Amino acid sequence: MHFTRRGFLLSAAGAAAARFRQGASAGRFWRLWWYEPGAEHGNPGFNTRFRVNSPDTSLHPEFGSRAEARSSGMMQIFMPEDPRALDAVELYCELWGGHPGTANKRVSINGRSLYPLPENGTAAGHCTHSYPLIPLRRDDVVNGYNALQFACDKGNTFWGHFIVDNACLRAGLARGHADLKRLALDGFRAEVRAEQRGGERLAVWLESNAPDRIARVDYQGFFEGYDENGDGLARDWHGFTKNRRPEAWLGAAEAAPFGIEWDTRMIPGDRCGLRAQVAFRDAPGIVYETAPLEAIPLPPKQKARVICVTAAALPVPFWSRAGNRKEAVIELPVAPRQVQRAQLHIVAWDGGRGTVKHPFRLNGQPVEVCGAGKHDVIYSVRELPPAILERRNVSELMSDTDHHGIEVMLPGPALMLRCPD
Repeated sequence: MHFTRRGFLLSAAGAAAARFRQGASAGRFWRLWWYEPGAEHGNPGFNTRFRVNSPDTSLHPEFGSRAEARSSGMMQIFMPEDPRALDAVELYCELWGGHPGTANKRVSINGRSLYPLPENGTAAGHCTHSYPLIPLRRDDVVNGYNALQFACDKGNTFWGHFIVDNACLRAGLARGHADLKRLALDGFRAEVRAEQRGGERLAVWLESNAPDRIARVDYQGFFEGYDENGDGLARDWHGFTKNRRPEAWLGAAEAAPFGIEWDTRMIPGDRCGLRAQVAFRDAPGIVYETAPLEAIPLPPKQKARVICVTAAALPVPFWSRAGNRKEAVIELPVAPRQVQRAQLHIVAWDGGRGTVKHPFRLNGQPVEVCGAGKHDVIYSVRELPPAILERRNVSELMSDTDHHGIEVMLPGPALMLRCPD
């Protein structure tokens, strides 16, 4: 996703209370049609996670008899939209990258165009989770049930396999769309506002011509930081969705003026962007995405700078089970005594810790980054006592489960450090 300086305006207020507003570009309406599992299998006992297998799986002497191997990878999403009335259609997924080594993940729409799913490290043997947003041709979709055929190749793994945790078709509703007129939303407007506050905080709120129609506003930031959504970009729109809900976004508000306060003390860099997703009280399924508020100066650091430090190399894959210990080393570019504040950032897929009380440690100290083994993605930001840091910091992962265990997703563990400038 590209980010430009277009549309940035600074009010005439003094620098200590600088206010920022977006330019003339308008936001967009989307209607979201989510996949509802089960319809394509006709078997209530089938594993409800949507699984995709490489072609050789059904003939495999061991895996071919498992329930997961019976998944054809064909998903149906009901989208009762006239494609002629849309100005865009997109596919969005919450996607577990699969067994490390799985390659060439892809999807075709209604037997028409074939779209590659962005490769973000699975084929190279890493553990990954991703959130691809794929623009589709409008003539690939139909008014009704849309058949999405997911597929992959075995690559260099033991079983080519990945999971689509959630998926939706996003229908772009142009101004003048009949449903926007019927719902009296055609004239709706909303813009993000921001103001620097003391303590290195940024106040963010929404101005709208119909605040009484709004149920919730979720704010997302564009800045330099940890790549928690696994797309390989540190400077990016940060955050993702989990079970269809925003996760690791800046915050949410449910009452006018829909304000939040963003603590930027541990954010690297000096510029950011903001945008909001607006949900309505009386228009379920429709969201309004504001135009981005761009190139905003972050509140100046008080004689400090913030850096994000990752491991130079990771285990391939970074996955522990059956007592197989894994480790990664993070080398500090500064003397540990210079660190004023430290955080650990890490994304794990939690398949279970077994009997291990503390599956993750940093320099021998336990840090809780897992849950109850529910096979879900957990993004953790943990405050660390700077005193535990060393020039060479060793992170260790250990699970003694017989089967799934714990995976550390790309980009692996990272240290966010605040140091004197």
